[in-house]
Amino acid sequence: MNKRSERSGVRSRAGIWTEIKRNKHCYVWLAPFFILFVFLCLYPACYGFYVSLTNYDGLARMDFVGFSNYVKAFRDPKFYSSLWNTVVLWALIVPARTILALLFAVLLNSKRILGRKVYQSIVLLPYITAVAIVAIVFRIVLTTEGGLVNVLLGNLFGIDPIGWLDTTALSKVSVAMMNIWRMTGYFALVMLAGMQKIPQSVHEAAMLDGVGPVRKFFSITVPLMMPEIFFVSLISTIWIFQNVSDVMVLTQGGPINSSTTLVYYLYQNAYEYGKMGYSAALSFILFVLLLAFSGLLAKHYYKDMEG
Repeated sequence: MNKRSERSGVRSRAGIWTEIKRNKHCYVWLAPFFILFVFLCLYPACYGFYVSLTNYDGLARMDFVGFSNYVKAFRDPKFYSSLWNTVVLWALIVPARTILALLFAVLLNSKRILGRKVYQSIVLLPYITAVAIVAIVFRIVLTTEGGLVNVLLGNLFGIDPIGWLDTTALSKVSVAMMNIWRMTGYFALVMLAGMQKIPQSVHEAAMLDGVGPVRKFFSITVPLMMPEIFFVSLISTIWIFQNVSDVMVLTQGGPINSSTTLVYYLYQNAYEYGKMGYSAALSFILFVLLLAFSGLLAKHYYKDMEG
C-alpha cells in the first residue's frame, strides 16, 4: 500500500513537472507580472505589516511593540467614530450613485435623444476633472453665506442659510454630494455598456407580449444588468473605503471630526502625527473590514443570482 502511494506520488510530481515544461512559454510571459507583484504588492504589504508591529515614527524610532497598535485601535474612540463616518458615507453614496447611474444610462441609451455621443462625453467630465477643482467649486456652491445652494433655497423657499460645511450633521452629506457628482458619470457609462449588450430580440419579444416600458425595465432590463449593478456597488464600496481626497480637500475631516473617515484618520496618523506604526495597523484593519464588506456584497449578489 505504501509503495503504491509512493509510486502515485512520484507520478503526480512527474506529471506536474511535465505540465510545467509543456507550458513553459506561458510562465515566461507571466513572469514579469509576478515579479512586479512581488516587488510592488507583496513585499510592501509584508513590510507594512511589520511596521504595524512597531512604534515607527517615520524618522528613526522603530521598536517592536507586538500587537499593541491593534489593541490601541480597538480602544480608540476616534477609530470607531471614523469607521462610523465611513459607513454613513457608504449608505449615502452607494444607493444614490447606483440609481442615478442607471437612470443616466437609460437616458443615454434612448434613441429619442439626439447627439448621444456628445452627452456621453459630457457626463464623464466630472470624473476626469481634478479633485481639487471640484472641491473648490463645491466650497463656493455650499458656502453658508452667499453660496449658490443657499441663495436658491432662500429665494425660492425662504429658507435660512444652511451650514453645509460648518455643521456636524451635514458635513458628511456635503462630502457625499461631491462624491456622487464626481463619480456618477463614470458608472453611468458602465451601466450603459451593460444595457447595450442586452439583445434587441429580448426587447422585441417583450413588446410583442404587450409589456409596457416600465414593466419591461424592472422585469427585463434590471435583472439582465445585475452584473453591472453588482460591479458598480462593489467598486463604489472599495473606492469609498479607500478615498481620502474628497474629505481632505473639502472638509479636512471637520467640523469636530464629523466627516473624518477611517482612511483619512490613518492618513492623519501617518503624515500629521508621525505615528507610522499605528497608521499601518489601521490600514490592515481597514483591509480586513473592506474584504469582509466586499465579501458580504458578493455573497448577496450570488445568492440573488442563484435564486
